[in-house]
Amino acid sequence: MTYHDAHVHFFPTPLKNAIDQWFAAAGWRLHYRGIQSESLLENLRADGADHLAVLVYAHKPKIAASLNSWLYQFGLQHDGLHLFGTVHPGDSDMASEVARCLDEWNFTGFKLHANVQQVSVDDPRLTPLMEGVLARRRGLVIHAGREPHTNSYVGWQAFSRLMARYPQLKVQVAHLGYDEIGEFIAMSRDYPHLYFDTAAVPSPRFPLDDARFLDIVKSVPNRIIYGSDMPVMEESVTQYRHRISKILGDSAALQHKVFVANAERFWGVEEHSSQCGTY
Repeated sequence: MTYHDAHVHFFPTPLKNAIDQWFAAAGWRLHYRGIQSESLLENLRADGADHLAVLVYAHKPKIAASLNSWLYQFGLQHDGLHLFGTVHPGDSDMASEVARCLDEWNFTGFKLHANVQQVSVDDPRLTPLMEGVLARRRGLVIHAGREPHTNSYVGWQAFSRLMARYPQLKVQVAHLGYDEIGEFIAMSRDYPHLYFDTAAVPSPRFPLDDARFLDIVKSVPNRIIYGSDMPVMEESVTQYRHRISKILGDSAALQHKVFVANAERFWGVEEHSSQCGTY
């Protein structure tokens, strides 16, 4: 059975190795440590992932353009990839980079990691990004939640200010907004294009009771999107996907929304399959 994964990270080899080393030093036992993008993609394909959102992010200034170029070239070599580029608040060429990625390369959107990039999502320096994706009806995947590392840049308050400023913005909140899930989910009542991905929730790093997870999904069944967070995982994608499928239960309609249809609506594409089932 095929499905979509809406939260996957591929990086050039040197950066992927540096990220692996950072997580290892922080005590993570990464299942995919040392495995590079082509092999990661093969793993996902073997597990049944036919369409993927591939996310990159620039952790420092002056590397966004090269990361986006690498992502574009990677996307040319593979079908079924929805590319989410990156900008950095410290770069002066943000508007032109947004235009290049969206207009020349037809990226699906951008990834913003408030924690790693050390920027509040309502920072005025991000205005070219917000206005660029809004004008073109593209999407943002934003890590705005406080976990796994709380700092002054993350949390639902800054995100609420962003959405109040741009109420039509199309956003996928990573990790369900963990650990302020309730506050993030509540905002979906006011913003019609606000979605949430499951990436790594629940897991030992992001614990959540199965019943609570199911309640969250059922409260906004058209807004929850499956994502694995591969390769930042301490288990295989198959193990994580099976856990999510088991929690969702026997409802073929609910499984199809979470594993297929909601991602396609966020990406702005027609459904690739009307088949429902257990993923």
